[in-house]
Amino acid sequence: MVTVTGERLQKASGYVRAEARRAPVEVTYHGRPELVVMSVEDYALLRTNRRLAFLREEMPDARIERIAGNRMAPEHADLDALMDE
Repeated sequence: MVTVTGERLQKASGYVRAEARRAPVEVTYHGRPELVVMSVEDYALLRTNRRLAFLREEMPDARIERIAGNRMAPEHADLDALMDE
């Protein structure tokens, strides 16, 4: 997740908006997380999938596809290789 300061949010709102379209952006004030800025699509997905746990057959297809598309950070690529085995 991208993190920006409250000051950067005020000075570069276009940057924060562009980043929030890709993934949620954490906004900090005095070094502490205070807000999360996210796209309308991410918010809608969050609202429709409020359950903490799903049986696989109950899970919405969009959520399964989103999970399947996730990858580890490059420094943990060796863990992705374990999942491919």
